[in-house]
Amino acid sequence: MINHGVTPDVTLQRLTNRDRTRLTSMREWIATITLAAVVLAAQANAFTLSGGLVADDAGVTPKLSHAALIIASALLLRGRIARPRAELLLYFVVMITTTLMAYALLESRVAVLKLFIALYVAVIAGAMGRVAGPRVVLRACRAASVAFLLIITMKNAQHIPAFVAHLASPSGHPDVPSLSAGGLNIEATWLGLSSIFLIGTALFVPYVLMAAATSMVYATRAGIVVAVVAVIAALAHAWGTRRAARIAAATLGTTPRPGTRWVRAQRAFALGIAATALVGALAAVSYVQQYGDAAYVARRFSTIGEEPGSMGRLTLWRGGLTVFADYPFGVGVGNAIPVLRRVFGVDVPEDNLHNIYLQHAVETGIPGLIVLLLFAATVARRALATRCTDHLLLFVAAYFVVGVIQFTGVDGMLWLVYGLQSGVSSGGDHA
Repeated sequence: MINHGVTPDVTLQRLTNRDRTRLTSMREWIATITLAAVVLAAQANAFTLSGGLVADDAGVTPKLSHAALIIASALLLRGRIARPRAELLLYFVVMITTTLMAYALLESRVAVLKLFIALYVAVIAGAMGRVAGPRVVLRACRAASVAFLLIITMKNAQHIPAFVAHLASPSGHPDVPSLSAGGLNIEATWLGLSSIFLIGTALFVPYVLMAAATSMVYATRAGIVVAVVAVIAALAHAWGTRRAARIAAATLGTTPRPGTRWVRAQRAFALGIAATALVGALAAVSYVQQYGDAAYVARRFSTIGEEPGSMGRLTLWRGGLTVFADYPFGVGVGNAIPVLRRVFGVDVPEDNLHNIYLQHAVETGIPGLIVLLLFAATVARRALATRCTDHLLLFVAAYFVVGVIQFTGVDGMLWLVYGLQSGVSSGGDHA
């Protein structure tokens, strides 16, 4: 019998405000760690599922980053997928369509799977960014970038004899394994681009100095160029932040306040670390001079167009323009280098054209080049609309700048960051 007049001797357990705060904080940290693992796996994308390293990214190899993304999506999303942005869908529809049409006329390749993988990465990352929120996403990118730098530094410390041997007889790059598919050149590039996540923190200056120093050790000009691009991005971010503060102060009718004691302490800390890094770099140069030529990288800049590295790029670009003139509607993703070899009748020791715009023009023709330019223009417009204060947009914009001398356009790290930013900007329920 039910006694409606008596209150049962049971109390419902309710979460207090403190418990709710702890639960929210725990969820945020779980999301941060999960996303940081995904970003780190995308940065160090040479690791395969077996734990080994791939020598290059010419084939479609199951990577550790793919597994990390699948596991992370299962932990964070629980079936919630955000609607992709229009420019993303337009880009991949055109890219996939032109590639399949080219395959019907020329040679089919499994490289088309990279397009589907990139689309999947962007869509899933968009959903994860929407769920996690801007604070968690940026914190995860920063944590992954710091971990990436530490791992690279520890890896390089184990190969000091190889660096010394290279300095004794400098030619090309040191014989050292790379954690990023594509070699030391690409590893240094991702390291430099990752410094953009740290803009506005005390770690940015020492990080970008370490990235530049690593590029010097690797004898890669592209990495040094990326470090310069990162510094320009930091200046643009500082301009945008100050402008936004002035506009907000004018709207509220207040006077912008000087930096707080904590901000000044951060700046002093950053200057201290930067000074330490500079002293360390000078000591390293002095040490290097005992074994070989410390000015090797500087000479590589002064001999652009004369030494094998830059001549190789110039040859690729001239050959790519020739192929584009013969096939204005593209040869299909993955066919650029094979067709170039056939047209010139020579072996080309590369798997891409080292220019994403020419790569798109050759592989997907005029339609692919147009959608890439539209995509880049959209990113630039959004970056300017946010006054260059969005770290993720700055990263993607910097990628399109560096793409003039690097990358392929289907790099997983690009689509991961782009997807995260799209999800963050669309709002939603945060972790």
